[in-house]
Amino acid sequence: MEDPKPPENRNINTGGGNYNERIEGDYIQGNVFQNIFNILGGQTTKPVGDPARPKNERILLAAVKEEVTARLRQSLHNAVLINLGKESQPQQVKRPWDAEIKIGQKPPVPFPDTTTILEVFDSQEIAGKLLILGAPGSGKTTTQLELAQALVSRAEEQPDYPVPVLFNLSSWKDDRQSITNWLVAELKSKYGVSNKLGKEWVDNHQLLPLLDGLDELEPQRQELCVHAINQFLAGETRPFYLVVCSRIEEYSNYSTQLQLNGAIYLQPLTNNQICDYLSSIKYIELWSTISRDLDLLELVKTPLLLSITVLASQEISVEQWQHLNSTADRLQYLLDAYVGRMLTRDINSRIYLKKKLPNARDTRLWLVWLAKQMQRESKTEFLIEEMQPTWLISKSHKLSYRLSLGLSFGLIYGLIVGQMYGEVGLLFLQIVGQIVGQILGLSLGLIYGLISELNSEIIELKEKIIFRRNNKINLIFWLIVGLIWGLSVGLSVGLSVGLSVGLNGLIWGVSVGLSVGLDGLDWQPDLAIENKKIANQGIWKSASNAVFFLLIFGLIGALTVALIFGLLYGGRTCIQHFTLRLFLYRNGYIPWNYARFLDYCTERLFLQRVGGRYRFIHKLLQDHFAQMEFKRD
Repeated sequence: MEDPKPPENRNINTGGGNYNERIEGDYIQGNVFQNIFNILGGQTTKPVGDPARPKNERILLAAVKEEVTARLRQSLHNAVLINLGKESQPQQVKRPWDAEIKIGQKPPVPFPDTTTILEVFDSQEIAGKLLILGAPGSGKTTTQLELAQALVSRAEEQPDYPVPVLFNLSSWKDDRQSITNWLVAELKSKYGVSNKLGKEWVDNHQLLPLLDGLDELEPQRQELCVHAINQFLAGETRPFYLVVCSRIEEYSNYSTQLQLNGAIYLQPLTNNQICDYLSSIKYIELWSTISRDLDLLELVKTPLLLSITVLASQEISVEQWQHLNSTADRLQYLLDAYVGRMLTRDINSRIYLKKKLPNARDTRLWLVWLAKQMQRESKTEFLIEEMQPTWLISKSHKLSYRLSLGLSFGLIYGLIVGQMYGEVGLLFLQIVGQIVGQILGLSLGLIYGLISELNSEIIELKEKIIFRRNNKINLIFWLIVGLIWGLSVGLSVGLSVGLSVGLNGLIWGVSVGLSVGLDGLDWQPDLAIENKKIANQGIWKSASNAVFFLLIFGLIGALTVALIFGLLYGGRTCIQHFTLRLFLYRNGYIPWNYARFLDYCTERLFLQRVGGRYRFIHKLLQDHFAQMEFKRD
């Protein structure tokens, strides 16, 4: 695997001093030709670790390593995470031996200041089954990422150690779905791991699940998820190790506890830690301001809010702050100040270069829209290719979208009908066929657009053309069938109508045989891991599949088959996605070049990017944007 790109350090002048910002990774989306080259070139993750470990596991390990490294580098409050205070709270879990040894009333015990999260995880009492609790912004996720980083290094050195993998529980949508099945589905969704391989890994304890975001589920479903995790821990495929993260406020209200070996609570920053940190970045005046206001001092005792306060210090008015009465109002004020500062600060954008930057109003508006959609779908990660027609809110927009799709497909279907007449060699019928086909296609398209509004159609990606390696005989069989059928049609029609018609019949026969053969041949590549490397990769791959079929069948003269299979295997997906993006753009919900804008928002420290996935720097900021009003005028 190539070494990760070293971070670029630069100073942000925030008005009260200099704050060192780490700009990570390559945000530049690239042009159309670069994306096509990346997709067709089979951009893959290079395996890491001991060669004694199976190659697929080493590829997954490399993908997790890339994710952990990128997220830690882009963490807004990573610099503040001076080995956070950790407090053992065994009363927060229901340990297997608690029925015999009653320790429920045992008071919390702080760990020594030098104790690392890996040492806690490895301790004899915890033995790799750990619950991490803390307040919002206390560093739970970053602490889990630090543990993941250490466990990845261990897995690289020890080929028998399970591969640590990050999962977010907010994607657990079905209350009846077992955690085992959910893990398999997430492996497929996030890394492209086949269901068969994923289940094998889970069943054979080859994974070390790190579960985050229990509190990000709908409140009424959080305790149901605790039950599901406990069933996983007690089942036949129970894991050797498991880590869960949650906010302590939500978790403490559950009547059911996780059956893990232990829990830790991440303690707030001390006054000395805050003072030392601000002194180290030359923010002595800010410390003077904070230390005189007990409410502000209490609020910034989490690493996230301390970092936000540093970055937003120029926008904070002590007079306005002192008129706020509640913690919620103070938090909202602090986040508003951060958003305002990040929108207006000067940056040398590597994304837009010499092009005009989005203005502050549009940037805020588009982030509000994104946060609202992610909140509605209970998501913490966003991929451009996962946008669906449900993003169109008004009925008129949905109807217009459906009608546009209907007309587009109608034109294509009309073209196919006309082409079919042309391929039997009758010019007059081809002209008539085109006219009749277009009229029929447009009519059916309008009907489709009107009635399909009743059923919201999902845009289904066609990223892979999957063939079974063990069924290659299937392709040969159907090619022979197609050849025999094509020869019989070609000879019978050719003798009675003409040679050109007979030749087209032969081409049709071979094409149909090849089509059925390809559709039935399920080839599974040796490398089952496919990470999202670029933004909107799913649509680019769908487009490349459509072009593949257009070229294959177009080269042998079967243009009708080329159009049909081009539509079925990616073309339809691309048309739907493009039409949806066009409507969202025309109505002011997103910019035209969405990937470039999202990358720009990583520069503005609103988002993080890992491969083709985006997330807000913290759930607090996502929720803050989601609560704002979306006003286009």
